[in-house]
Amino acid sequence: MAYLPLCFLRSFGSLVGYIAFGLPKKSSKRIRDNLLATNLATLNNVDEMVLKTARELGKTLIETTSIAWYRSKKHNASLIKKTIGFEYMESVLNSGKPVVFLTPHCSSFEVAAKATASLTKRMFTILYKPSKEAWFNKMMIEGRTEDNITLVPTNRLGVLTLAKNIRAGGVIGILPDSIASSGDGVWIEFFGKKMFAPTLAAKMVLTPDAATFIVSIKRIRGGFSMNSVPFKPVDDEITNVVRDIYKVIEDAILEAPEQYYWSYDRFRVPYHAKLS
Repeated sequence: MAYLPLCFLRSFGSLVGYIAFGLPKKSSKRIRDNLLATNLATLNNVDEMVLKTARELGKTLIETTSIAWYRSKKHNASLIKKTIGFEYMESVLNSGKPVVFLTPHCSSFEVAAKATASLTKRMFTILYKPSKEAWFNKMMIEGRTEDNITLVPTNRLGVLTLAKNIRAGGVIGILPDSIASSGDGVWIEFFGKKMFAPTLAAKMVLTPDAATFIVSIKRIRGGFSMNSVPFKPVDDEITNVVRDIYKVIEDAILEAPEQYYWSYDRFRVPYHAKLS
């Protein structure tokens, strides 16, 4: 499938999303609840938004497995048809400075990672969450790994490796908008609703001399649009840094709300996490 036209892959992905999220009531309900909680949908249009979101999630699944994981970095980069802040990001990346890339769950973010890695020979260390399914975990690791991309898992050793690499002047990548566990999060507002957000990204951003970019990707006709937003914390208070990161993520989501991962339980209260 990796060599089929993009328009076909997207049509197939749309069908996959329609079927996958049309059957399990739990997944559809979670998307619906999240869209209503964030006021990105109303009772009048939420069913239509759920269907659009499901179709976009299906496209992301197919684009990830057949393009981001099975086509070259050069091919992934060729699908970026529109860029914002790209030249500045590229110049900083190739300056030798330590760089933190934060890539929220917008559209096919895996394509953005491969496209960015194609710009330089510098080694990227990217944090990933291992899958419980051995076959999928193997496919994911093989698909994400490149000659200049190495993966570290979301455990203590992986986080220590990530921190060590950025302090040594390296390049790291993190998904900043995953769900925090009870011990590594802070309460912030996400689209006006309380959310327990992870702090790891903020801690990496505060590394001395590190440059940070929040990179979001959006599906457009014939490819993708990619926005590389420079991010500089106003102070070193972790909660403030996390809050400001999420403000940028909100802006990215608003460009194409249906292309965000609304299937996650974004507003759950983790065990032992005291709501504040």
